[in-house]
Amino acid sequence: MTLRVCAPDIFSGDAVGNHCIGFVRMAERLGMAAELYASGFDEGTNGVRPIEALFTQVTQKDVIVLSYSIFDPHLERILALDCKKICYFHGITDPRLLLALEPRTAQLCEKALAQLPLLAGFDAVVANSRNTAESLSGILEVDAIKVVPPIFPDMFVFRRDPPRKGRKRHEPNLLMVGRVVPHKRIEDGIEILALLKQREFIATLSIVGSTPNYDYLKFLINHARRLGVLEQVDFKGMLDDADLFECYESTNGLLAMSRHEGFCVPVLEAMHYGKPVFVRGGTAAEEICPRDGVFDASAELSAWVPVVMEHLDHRASWSPIHAAYVKHADGILLRASDDVWRNIFVEIGATNGFSHSRANANTVVATTKRG
Repeated sequence: MTLRVCAPDIFSGDAVGNHCIGFVRMAERLGMAAELYASGFDEGTNGVRPIEALFTQVTQKDVIVLSYSIFDPHLERILALDCKKICYFHGITDPRLLLALEPRTAQLCEKALAQLPLLAGFDAVVANSRNTAESLSGILEVDAIKVVPPIFPDMFVFRRDPPRKGRKRHEPNLLMVGRVVPHKRIEDGIEILALLKQREFIATLSIVGSTPNYDYLKFLINHARRLGVLEQVDFKGMLDDADLFECYESTNGLLAMSRHEGFCVPVLEAMHYGKPVFVRGGTAAEEICPRDGVFDASAELSAWVPVVMEHLDHRASWSPIHAAYVKHADGILLRASDDVWRNIFVEIGATNGFSHSRANANTVVATTKRG
């Protein structure tokens, strides 16, 4: 039995790609062989193979996991294969949020929405959040959809123990992490920075993530310039693990302003580092953070400012570590343990070549490390 994980694209550093790669490590801990398949991938990235290879290599004893978040031209061919099949559903971004600056992606999301009824053909559908599962209401029985966060506790960011104290900075810092694309509403984070400045509260904003849309990046730079805070904004681009960890260690809090999130891994990462999170409601991000960090989706940005100021002391020279956030993050991580996935495989009848004892042993080790 081989676990065959496929997606339209698998790139290391991308949230969906990292999750697909994590399946391989998890399968090995469960005593299963695993392979990765995609149409788009970097050559040599953890052994990813062309998607066409899937259709020649799969056997009746195998299990396919399709990572689904956008239109997949191979979906019907995958469903026709004679083996057990699981769809991991990340959710689909509302095309209206993308239409102005990313019309091609908006079109693919529109086509994905039309594909959703096909998901009923899988042996199991697993969603990354309750919010995402509920988006399938009317297509699937929502209560039958498993909800498992799109992370694995062995991901390096979670295996690395949180620091005992934050790093020293000249001014309080806010952090935004994720692709710099329109629906993430980076401009709202910049505006919060300007509103803080109006109250004579000087802070900085670090923006980490790829910038695939030049027009949007240009808009953000001009927006920050108009508001008089461009010198306080740092577009860091893509970072390696060490530099990203340093951002989490040194920040005073994470802003998540997106109008669509299937889960929002950066919120979990920031809490793992003991940092406050400030999240716009109405997306799955609000499911994983404390209620006092969630703002109504329609709230004016001015309503965010007093709460942010309360958590960020402009006189402090250190970014503190809050143990309550670390504990909260640990609880979320348990929802994605090896045991959770083992039970899903058992429920669909995929047990050939499956090592129960090995799975249990590794889960115990992972839990001990996290504790």
